[in-house]
Amino acid sequence: MREKVIVSWSGGKDSALALQKVIDDEKYVVEGLFSTVSEQSLRLPVHEVRENLLIRQADVLGLPLEIVTVPENASNQVYEKVMKRMFQGFKDRKIHKVVYADLFLEDIRAFRDELLKKNEMAGIYPLWGLGSHKVAAEVIEKRYQAVITTVDTQKLDKRVPGTLYDQEFLHSLSPDLDPCGENGEFHTFVHDGPLFHSPLKVQKGERFETLSGRFSHVELNEK
Repeated sequence: MREKVIVSWSGGKDSALALQKVIDDEKYVVEGLFSTVSEQSLRLPVHEVRENLLIRQADVLGLPLEIVTVPENASNQVYEKVMKRMFQGFKDRKIHKVVYADLFLEDIRAFRDELLKKNEMAGIYPLWGLGSHKVAAEVIEKRYQAVITTVDTQKLDKRVPGTLYDQEFLHSLSPDLDPCGENGEFHTFVHDGPLFHSPLKVQKGERFETLSGRFSHVELNEK
Protein backbone atom coordinates (compact mmCIF):
# COMPACT_ATOMS: atom_id res chain seq x y z
CA MET A 1 0.00 0.00 0.00
CA ARG A 2 1.31 3.45 -0.89
CA GLU A 3 2.06 5.70 2.08
CA LYS A 4 0.18 8.98 2.44
CA VAL A 5 2.33 12.12 2.53
CA ILE A 6 1.75 15.87 2.73
CA VAL A 7 4.06 18.37 1.00
CA SER A 8 5.41 21.56 2.57
CA TRP A 9 4.72 24.10 -0.15
CA SER A 10 6.50 27.43 -0.75
CA GLY A 11 5.21 27.82 -4.30
CA GLY A 12 8.76 27.85 -5.64
CA LYS A 13 10.79 25.73 -8.04
CA ASP A 14 12.33 23.43 -5.42
CA SER A 15 8.92 22.66 -3.91
CA ALA A 16 7.63 21.85 -7.39
CA LEU A 17 10.50 19.48 -8.13
CA ALA A 18 10.22 17.78 -4.72
CA LEU A 19 6.48 17.35 -5.32
CA GLN A 20 7.13 15.76 -8.70
CA LYS A 21 9.67 13.33 -7.26
CA VAL A 22 7.26 12.02 -4.62
CA ILE A 23 4.41 11.83 -7.14
CA ASP A 24 6.68 9.76 -9.38
CA ASP A 25 7.69 7.50 -6.48
CA GLU A 26 5.39 4.48 -6.24
CA LYS A 27 5.92 4.30 -2.46
CA TYR A 28 3.89 7.46 -1.84
CA VAL A 29 0.56 9.09 -2.55
CA VAL A 30 0.37 12.87 -2.14
CA GLU A 31 -2.66 13.87 -0.10
CA GLY A 32 -2.09 17.60 -0.52
CA LEU A 33 0.05 20.63 0.23
CA PHE A 34 0.39 22.97 3.16
CA SER A 35 1.78 26.50 3.42
CA THR A 36 2.35 28.81 6.37
CA VAL A 37 1.38 32.43 5.89
CA SER A 38 1.58 35.50 8.08
CA GLU A 39 -1.59 36.10 10.08
CA GLN A 40 -1.24 39.85 9.50
CA SER A 41 -0.25 40.12 5.83
CA LEU A 42 -1.67 36.82 4.50
CA ARG A 43 1.60 36.38 2.62
CA LEU A 44 4.17 33.62 2.65
CA PRO A 45 6.92 34.96 4.96
CA VAL A 46 10.09 36.17 3.18
CA HIS A 47 8.75 35.14 -0.25
CA GLU A 48 5.91 37.66 0.26
CA VAL A 49 3.63 35.81 -2.19
CA ARG A 50 -0.02 36.40 -1.38
CA GLU A 51 -2.20 33.59 -0.05
CA ASN A 52 -4.65 33.78 -2.95
CA LEU A 53 -1.89 33.00 -5.46
CA LEU A 54 -0.84 29.91 -3.47
CA ILE A 55 -4.48 28.78 -3.53
CA ARG A 56 -4.72 29.29 -7.29
CA GLN A 57 -1.42 27.49 -7.76
CA ALA A 58 -2.79 24.48 -5.89
CA ASP A 59 -5.96 24.63 -8.01
CA VAL A 60 -4.04 24.26 -11.27
CA LEU A 61 -1.93 21.50 -9.71
CA GLY A 62 -5.14 19.69 -8.79
CA LEU A 63 -4.18 19.29 -5.13
CA PRO A 64 -5.81 20.49 -1.91
CA LEU A 65 -3.89 23.17 -0.02
CA GLU A 66 -4.04 23.75 3.71
CA ILE A 67 -3.15 27.28 4.78
CA VAL A 68 -1.69 27.61 8.27
CA THR A 69 -1.56 31.13 9.67
CA VAL A 70 1.26 32.11 12.00
CA PRO A 71 1.41 35.39 13.98
CA GLU A 72 3.95 37.96 12.81
CA ASN A 73 7.34 37.45 14.52
CA ALA A 74 6.01 34.39 16.36
CA SER A 75 8.24 32.89 19.04
CA ASN A 76 9.43 29.31 18.63
CA GLN A 77 6.96 28.30 21.32
CA VAL A 78 4.02 29.82 19.44
CA TYR A 79 5.23 28.40 16.12
CA GLU A 80 5.57 24.91 17.58
CA LYS A 81 2.08 25.12 19.07
CA VAL A 82 0.62 26.04 15.66
CA MET A 83 2.53 23.22 13.97
CA LYS A 84 1.52 20.69 16.62
CA ARG A 85 -2.13 21.44 15.90
CA MET A 86 -1.51 21.07 12.15
CA PHE A 87 0.41 17.81 12.54
CA GLN A 88 -2.36 16.36 14.69
CA GLY A 89 -4.79 17.09 11.88
CA PHE A 90 -2.55 15.19 9.47
CA LYS A 91 -2.26 12.22 11.84
CA ASP A 92 -6.04 12.13 12.16
CA ARG A 93 -6.03 11.54 8.39
CA LYS A 94 -3.39 8.79 8.68
CA ILE A 95 -0.64 11.04 7.29
CA HIS A 96 2.61 10.62 9.20
CA LYS A 97 5.23 11.97 6.78
CA VAL A 98 5.96 15.47 5.47
CA VAL A 99 7.87 16.20 2.27
CA TYR A 100 10.37 19.09 2.34
CA ALA A 101 12.40 20.56 -0.52
CA ASP A 102 15.59 21.25 1.45
CA LEU A 103 18.86 20.65 -0.40
CA PHE A 104 21.75 20.72 2.07
CA LEU A 105 21.26 23.02 5.08
CA GLU A 106 21.86 20.69 8.01
CA ASP A 107 20.60 23.09 10.71
CA ILE A 108 17.23 23.57 9.01
CA ARG A 109 16.78 19.84 8.47
CA ALA A 110 17.71 19.17 12.09
CA PHE A 111 15.13 21.73 13.27
CA ARG A 112 12.44 20.14 11.08
CA ASP A 113 13.29 16.61 12.16
CA GLU A 114 13.27 17.51 15.84
CA LEU A 115 9.86 19.18 15.52
CA LEU A 116 8.50 16.25 13.55
CA LYS A 117 9.84 13.77 16.10
CA LYS A 118 8.13 15.68 18.94
CA ASN A 119 4.88 15.22 17.05
CA GLU A 120 5.45 11.57 16.09
CA MET A 121 5.94 12.49 12.44
CA ALA A 122 8.84 12.03 10.01
CA GLY A 123 10.33 13.97 7.09
CA ILE A 124 11.04 13.02 3.48
CA TYR A 125 13.71 15.01 1.61
CA PRO A 126 13.68 13.99 -2.08
CA LEU A 127 16.17 16.70 -3.16
CA TRP A 128 18.62 16.19 -0.31
CA GLY A 129 22.19 15.65 -1.44
CA LEU A 130 21.49 16.05 -5.16
CA GLY A 131 23.46 19.30 -5.35
CA SER A 132 22.17 22.73 -6.30
CA HIS A 133 23.55 22.69 -9.84
CA LYS A 134 21.82 19.41 -10.60
CA VAL A 135 18.53 20.59 -9.11
CA ALA A 136 18.68 23.88 -11.03
CA ALA A 137 19.40 22.02 -14.27
CA GLU A 138 16.53 19.60 -13.65
CA VAL A 139 14.06 22.42 -12.96
CA ILE A 140 14.90 23.98 -16.32
CA GLU A 141 15.13 20.67 -18.17
CA LYS A 142 11.63 19.71 -16.98
CA ARG A 143 10.40 23.10 -18.24
CA TYR A 144 9.15 24.54 -14.97
CA GLN A 145 8.41 28.21 -15.51
CA ALA A 146 9.28 30.36 -12.51
CA VAL A 147 9.73 34.03 -11.71
CA ILE A 148 12.08 35.50 -9.12
CA THR A 149 9.86 36.97 -6.40
CA THR A 150 12.41 38.00 -3.77
CA VAL A 151 16.11 38.77 -3.49
CA ASP A 152 18.44 39.51 -0.62
CA THR A 153 19.75 42.92 -1.67
CA GLN A 154 23.06 42.24 0.04
CA LYS A 155 23.63 39.51 -2.55
CA LEU A 156 21.63 40.49 -5.65
CA ASP A 157 20.47 43.69 -7.30
CA LYS A 158 17.12 44.91 -5.96
CA ARG A 159 15.82 45.12 -9.54
CA VAL A 160 16.09 41.35 -10.10
CA PRO A 161 12.61 40.43 -8.76
CA GLY A 162 10.28 39.93 -11.69
CA THR A 163 12.87 38.26 -13.93
CA LEU A 164 12.54 34.65 -15.05
CA TYR A 165 14.41 31.78 -13.47
CA ASP A 166 16.16 30.49 -16.60
CA GLN A 167 19.59 29.85 -18.07
CA GLU A 168 20.18 33.54 -18.59
CA PHE A 169 19.51 34.21 -14.91
CA LEU A 170 21.76 31.34 -13.83
CA HIS A 171 24.59 32.55 -16.06
CA SER A 172 24.29 36.01 -14.51
CA LEU A 173 24.89 34.72 -10.97
CA SER A 174 28.22 35.19 -9.27
CA PRO A 175 29.97 31.82 -8.68
CA ASP A 176 29.71 32.34 -4.91
CA LEU A 177 25.88 32.39 -5.05
CA ASP A 178 23.86 29.20 -4.89
CA PRO A 179 22.01 28.52 -8.18
CA CYS A 180 18.94 27.41 -6.23
CA GLY A 181 19.07 30.29 -3.74
CA GLU A 182 19.37 27.78 -0.90
CA ASN A 183 21.25 30.28 1.27
CA GLY A 184 18.43 32.82 0.94
CA GLU A 185 19.85 34.69 -2.07
CA PHE A 186 16.49 34.60 -3.85
CA HIS A 187 13.08 32.91 -3.95
CA THR A 188 10.80 31.92 -6.83
CA PHE A 189 7.17 31.32 -7.77
CA VAL A 190 6.32 28.57 -10.27
CA HIS A 191 3.46 29.26 -12.67
CA ASP A 192 3.74 26.40 -15.16
CA GLY A 193 5.35 23.00 -15.57
CA PRO A 194 4.69 19.30 -16.11
CA LEU A 195 2.47 18.97 -13.03
CA PHE A 196 0.23 21.92 -13.95
CA HIS A 197 -3.13 21.13 -15.55
CA SER A 198 -2.98 24.59 -17.10
CA PRO A 199 -0.60 27.55 -16.80
CA LEU A 200 -1.24 29.99 -13.98
CA LYS A 201 -1.13 33.32 -15.76
CA VAL A 202 0.53 35.95 -13.60
CA GLN A 203 1.62 39.50 -14.22
CA LYS A 204 4.26 41.53 -12.45
CA GLY A 205 3.25 44.52 -10.38
CA GLU A 206 5.35 46.99 -8.46
CA ARG A 207 8.50 46.12 -6.56
CA PHE A 208 8.53 46.66 -2.81
CA GLU A 209 10.99 46.18 0.04
CA THR A 210 10.89 44.68 3.52
CA LEU A 211 13.19 44.74 6.57
CA SER A 212 14.42 48.26 5.79
CA GLY A 213 15.42 47.35 2.26
CA ARG A 214 17.17 44.07 3.09
CA PHE A 215 14.76 42.19 0.82
CA SER A 216 13.35 43.33 -2.49
CA HIS A 217 10.16 41.73 -3.84
CA VAL A 218 7.84 41.94 -6.82
CA GLU A 219 4.08 41.92 -6.44
CA LEU A 220 2.53 39.11 -8.48
CA ASN A 221 -1.08 39.18 -9.61
CA GLU A 222 -3.15 36.70 -11.55
CA LYS A 223 -4.03 37.92 -15.03
